[in-house]
Amino acid sequence: METTLIVSEIIFYLTVSVGIIAVGVLCAIVAYYLIGIARELEELSRNLNQATTEAGERINDIIDRLSEMPILSYFLKRRAAAHDRKGREKSSKK
Repeated sequence: METTLIVSEIIFYLTVSVGIIAVGVLCAIVAYYLIGIARELEELSRNLNQATTEAGERINDIIDRLSEMPILSYFLKRRAAAHDRKGREKSSKK
């Protein structure tokens, strides 16, 4: 009877040990993939930031080109001046 109990304890300890090792390996695999996903998201964020910067520059270039036209320059300069005043008012209140 005692030998059966000892054998069952050994089998239990081996099973628990293998289970712990398996869970550890699975956690390591998940961590590896999560790190890869985080790197891809960081690269995507950088690319998106560059794209928005380029888009802003292009929009400013288009506005500059349009402001050179006689009819549109009156409206664009007026709007730009209004935005300038609002920005100054906000910065002076801080």
